[in-house]
Amino acid sequence: MNLNHLQAFCLVVKTGSITKAAKKLHISQPALSLQIQDLENSFQTVLLERSNKGVKPTEMGQLVFNYGSKIINLADNMHKEIESFANATTEELGVGASGTIGNFALPCSIYIYKENFPQHNIYMDISSTKNVMDKLLDRTIDIGVIEGPLLNSLEETIKNEGMKVKKIAQDELTLIAPYNERWQNVNEINKEELFQLNFVLMNEGTGIRETIEEALMEKDIAVSQLQVALELNSINAIISAVAAERGVSVLPKMALRKELRHRTLKAVKVQEISFPHNIYLIYYPESIKPGLSANFLNFLASKDRGFC
Repeated sequence: MNLNHLQAFCLVVKTGSITKAAKKLHISQPALSLQIQDLENSFQTVLLERSNKGVKPTEMGQLVFNYGSKIINLADNMHKEIESFANATTEELGVGASGTIGNFALPCSIYIYKENFPQHNIYMDISSTKNVMDKLLDRTIDIGVIEGPLLNSLEETIKNEGMKVKKIAQDELTLIAPYNERWQNVNEINKEELFQLNFVLMNEGTGIRETIEEALMEKDIAVSQLQVALELNSINAIISAVAAERGVSVLPKMALRKELRHRTLKAVKVQEISFPHNIYLIYYPESIKPGLSANFLNFLASKDRGFC
């Protein structure tokens, strides 16, 4: 199998067009078609279905694309590591973080770390927990920092892939309301009152939403029983909506320090319900080498990490 031909095939699948892929590769269409044909001969199967609308992978083609993407990323990482050994003064690390951690915790950690190791480059990619896991699987990041419960499907992926997971901290979600006349003297509500409120919640599939669902389920409450007026994928957007009196929400305390201090939002306890929100490191053991990756991993697991 020719790695260049595999890269060309993956680009064709991503673009959905041999013409577009050939332009990006700066080669002719016939030359690219020959590379795809060579790859099909290697696997003795058809990898692409061609039509007037373009091309799409066959079932076997999708399998080759999935594994091929990982192989290409591993090859890129290998070249990067070789370059870093050649230039030992500079190392690079890719860290993927879910929303709360990436926006409200890790920036300070990276700043503190770089004060001691200014020659190191740490790149942070902020997305959902699912996307962080996908990027770990594709080896496009070295370390993932995620939040929320480890659901069965996630634990199964971690086990099957031989990943390591380490709990490094615990935050807590809290019910928040606008700091207005209705709420300013309310410090606690009972769980039955939840059904009378309009909620603005994080989208499904986020660590925050999964923590909410798990905590409510323990009290035999489904999110579908609540009056959910709006679902958003941004903590800041939810904060703005609640401050504008569009509803209440449940968000991590670490994301609310400024709003609670300046009294634009009010934290309210819910009787009998708590929302513990765990923070985990996830990584492939073989990706953690002596130097930057091992040092930063240990730093994040220590009390010196300095979350914002």
